[in-house]
Amino acid sequence: MRTHSTLDPALRAAYERAVYAVFASPGVEFRVGEPSDILDAMMTMTHVRCAAFVSSANTRGVATPENERRLADFLLRNQLDGLNETTKYRIFQGEGRDPEGKWKAEPSVLIMGIPRAEAEALGRRLEQNAIVYIEKTRAPELVVLV
Repeated sequence: MRTHSTLDPALRAAYERAVYAVFASPGVEFRVGEPSDILDAMMTMTHVRCAAFVSSANTRGVATPENERRLADFLLRNQLDGLNETTKYRIFQGEGRDPEGKWKAEPSVLIMGIPRAEAEALGRRLEQNAIVYIEKTRAPELVVLV
């Protein structure tokens, strides 16, 4: 496990302030550090004890042109197609949002049942600075990958 993070403190603060939205019915929003009864209920319904929220946008936290965002989104879907085929994980579309509206919402997915190590590996393959990892009955946690 890494003990020293190279993540810019302002960027870390932005991730911690973000609203993470899941396109479910009804829609779900959650934040890092705030327990969510709705996420716990989703995990109960899908018979899992953990989940991860992973984005493919803005590699290494740098805003990218829209076409690069679309490509990154496509690559994330492809990464997850293999996961979905095994019916091992239930995947919900979503996005990370800036509550102040300073940056565009980032296409993301909530992957139900993915182990932490696998979620971290996926985030690193997608060149993300961080992912949000969720364990049932616990507050969502920002996991820094750099």
